[in-house]
Amino acid sequence: MKKQKSIKQTLIGLSVIPVVFIGIALTVISTTTLWNSMTKEVSNSLSIAAHSVYNTYSLVAPGDFREEDGVLMKGDFAIEGDHTIVDALKDSYGMEITLFYGDERKLTTITDGEGKRLTGTKADDQTVHWVLENGREYFSPKVDIGGEDYFGFYIPVLNKDKSVVGMAFAGKKRSDVMNSMQTSVFQSMLICMLVVVTTLLACIGASQKIIRAIKSIMEYLGYLAQSDFSQKMPKSVLRRNDEIGEMGKHAEVVSKSLKDMITTDPLTGLYNRRACKKYLDKWIDTCNKNKKNRITVAIGDIDYFKKINDTYGHDCGDLVLVTVSDIFKRHMGEDGCVARWGGEEFLLVFEEQKKDAEKRLRNMLEEIRAHEFEHDGAHFRITFSFGLNGDVVGKTFDEIVNEADEYLYKGKAGGRDRIVTADHVVTFSS
Repeated sequence: MKKQKSIKQTLIGLSVIPVVFIGIALTVISTTTLWNSMTKEVSNSLSIAAHSVYNTYSLVAPGDFREEDGVLMKGDFAIEGDHTIVDALKDSYGMEITLFYGDERKLTTITDGEGKRLTGTKADDQTVHWVLENGREYFSPKVDIGGEDYFGFYIPVLNKDKSVVGMAFAGKKRSDVMNSMQTSVFQSMLICMLVVVTTLLACIGASQKIIRAIKSIMEYLGYLAQSDFSQKMPKSVLRRNDEIGEMGKHAEVVSKSLKDMITTDPLTGLYNRRACKKYLDKWIDTCNKNKKNRITVAIGDIDYFKKINDTYGHDCGDLVLVTVSDIFKRHMGEDGCVARWGGEEFLLVFEEQKKDAEKRLRNMLEEIRAHEFEHDGAHFRITFSFGLNGDVVGKTFDEIVNEADEYLYKGKAGGRDRIVTADHVVTFSS
């Protein structure tokens, strides 16, 4: 007599067989998709890092790349042999960084087995063909550098005339990337095989959140690659307790490091010249659109600062610069901009008209004049000379700053320790 198949067996068969096949198909599809997505993610992150190399050098050393007496120059700056920037980018991104001139590695974080940087070595023919000869970006999941395979992304480096003169590279060791990718793929396969149906629904929701988080990070890094530090990392990314959340936190750290490096004077903590110009340009546009003088620009420097350095040393000079910077920042608060314009020279942008700005500046200088500096038992005080310009409507950045600088020059010539404007002079009693 033929043995009957129970409903339980039928249901198990109907459930198990489709689930097994769905699990196999889903495993294949999900692992392939995950592999491609992670490869693309690696490519995008390397691309962002490579563009950051190009953008950072463009900001730090404006001008064209060229060789002068066998030394690589960027504008007026000799950059060959100075690995500070590429090393900092490597620490920030966790990637190997290289700057080529032509097909030759000029600055690189990649080293050989003895720890020697691979400067002077050449790019392979495939890379030269796509990047140097065709001017295209090039990603390779397997590029041989010094006998080690890398995931690498190259972008062309252009001079102002759009000629391709070199390449910027960001890469990760292939073994490290593959280990990470293989681990993720194995975990995905295991989850699919164990709980296909339940995991399928969970993965859809989780994948959407992951994709949104990755896109948020990519968009954030995209702004960062363009030196736009105004964007914020979404809180939904920072709240994640996984690798993506860590990526978001690390991206914020990178943003702050780059912002400080690009916009801040390292000694005083004030804006540097470039950041202040960007700030002032926005205000000039606003004033010109509204046809109203809504800001006042002051430029000044410490009287007889060279004598301070010559008498007490540069450490004492640095102390003076830091002290007066702190006074300026405290008085200015959030209502303006203070920048170290160069050496002992400062530029202040007041978000108010000249009369009020003059009063605030006078208060600052009176506090500075009253401050007693001490160095190795010697005590001394300092004074400032400032040119104050509140007439900005219809003028360019250079015109506004040059006028303030002319007033400063008159203050220096007239005896120092004063504020000079277009129509009067403010002096201080001893």
